[in-house]
Amino acid sequence: MSAERNVVNGYAGLKDELLDIIDGLLHVEAVRECPCDELRDKLASNTFNLVVLGQFKRGKTSLINALLGMDILPVAVVPLTSIATILTYGDALRVRVYFNDDRMSEVKPESLFEYVTEKANPKNEKDVSRVVVTYPSDYLKDGVRIIDTPGVGSVYQHNTDVAYQYLPKSDAALFLLSVDQPLSQAELDFLKDVRQYADKIFFLLNKVDFFSESDLKESLGFSGSILKETMGADVRIYPISAKLALEGKTEGAEEKLQKSGLPAFSGMLNKFLMEEKGNVLIASVTNNLLRIISHARFEIDLELKSLTTPLEVLKDKIEVFEKKKLEVMQEKQDMDILLDGQVKALIKNVIDADLDKVKKEITPVVMAGLESAYNENKGLSVKELHKVLEERVMDDVKQAYNTWRIGEDERISGEFEAICVRFIQKIDETVDSLLKFSSDLFAVPFDAIKAEALWTAKSRFYYKFKEELVGLQMLTASLMSALPKFLGEKIILKELRNFVPQVIDAQAGRFRHDFIERLEKSKVDFRWEMLQRIESTIEGISTAIRKGVDKRGLGEIEANERSRALSVESEALDKIRERLTAIIER
Repeated sequence: MSAERNVVNGYAGLKDELLDIIDGLLHVEAVRECPCDELRDKLASNTFNLVVLGQFKRGKTSLINALLGMDILPVAVVPLTSIATILTYGDALRVRVYFNDDRMSEVKPESLFEYVTEKANPKNEKDVSRVVVTYPSDYLKDGVRIIDTPGVGSVYQHNTDVAYQYLPKSDAALFLLSVDQPLSQAELDFLKDVRQYADKIFFLLNKVDFFSESDLKESLGFSGSILKETMGADVRIYPISAKLALEGKTEGAEEKLQKSGLPAFSGMLNKFLMEEKGNVLIASVTNNLLRIISHARFEIDLELKSLTTPLEVLKDKIEVFEKKKLEVMQEKQDMDILLDGQVKALIKNVIDADLDKVKKEITPVVMAGLESAYNENKGLSVKELHKVLEERVMDDVKQAYNTWRIGEDERISGEFEAICVRFIQKIDETVDSLLKFSSDLFAVPFDAIKAEALWTAKSRFYYKFKEELVGLQMLTASLMSALPKFLGEKIILKELRNFVPQVIDAQAGRFRHDFIERLEKSKVDFRWEMLQRIESTIEGISTAIRKGVDKRGLGEIEANERSRALSVESEALDKIRERLTAIIER
């Protein structure tokens, strides 16, 4: 069995074992609030975005086809991809087109070019948000998604905008260079932005079949030295020919495939996806389970202690705990106030600031489009000219905001999630502090386990463009029959110039309302779910003590039976902890 297959099987085996442990915890009485569904979802749906980036005409789409071993995505000799295409695992090849108005349409694979290419969908006139392609490729298993982005640096600025929108989504990036075109300053500038988001960047030099061995060596040396200066360290560049690789796979020509250089890269990529992606996931889930077991074990030991501690001594300790409980509840209230302040700061410093910035950026672009449309259509009647210019303004505003909105969704969601993660850390510290205090007070051991937060910003923002025309249509209609054509044209242009900032402001206001509404809902959901942890911990400690005292009140036989039952629970938890410790070691 190959080393690569061993890695895959080992990863799958660990996932199965963790799922078995999660199912087992459902039958352990001491585990009161295991987030079993969340942990299962994390194992099942953990996604890893592998984003393919680079300047236009570097062969990004051809590389993806070569990796998958099938001519799925369209390629051409002109700047082609205009919409991001997301490839994910599925039992069969299927293509789903998602639009900005929340519609979804499944299309035939051969119709894909009608939605993702600049030729068939210029400037995204079909208002496509994204295209999702499912395909049964090993590369796409276990939550890996390959994202094909438009190339940067072409004559189409909106293509560059779409590529930038997907930078925040990247866990790792394939950055494609080309032998036939030296590294440009535009590529290096783009690479600096990519570095801010992608934890891992793989560099590939495509079209190596075009050059001789000596020329290829020179090209690799040049690109390597430039990248070293940009990245601040030596980087490995994988020379490949996506064209030869795809031909080798589809023709079953092993010699051609090996000559393409792709097997060397794909072997390393497989190893990375399985080991690095898999290890992070396995460690995260395992540590969360260990933390759950640590808390349950503490409550068992606390109840056992209350079964044997003299009642007078126990009463004194409970009084001390009650005072500590009041302190912790005050901390909870303080956190609540602080959370409100952080969200208000997010609205002011991110949402309002970004809206002000985008309005300033959009206004001259829409104005330029209006002037251009006016000069091109002055021969039309006043009524027709009004309709054409009005549609142009609305379309330009719509497209500009839709392009911006995708990136802003990610930014706001990411900023809010960062706030929540900081609060989760504070809450976990408060919970652990309370447990440690109780551990010292009642002389019961407690093992504090640090674990990554399971919570994520599930709420996503969306936007629907509403064509509200602020009274312009009535004004022009009353003038059309009374004014000469040349004067009517000038009035229309003047009114539309005034209309542009009005519609941009109106749409910004709708965005602001929508973002804040969703942000507030997310905050309420988070507050209820997370602050509940503190109350749950307090309740768990109080309940454990009360159970012990109650059993003692029923007599020695009842107390002894409860003690034996708790010992059985402890042994079950210890066995599960041993299994989890073994997983960490593996």
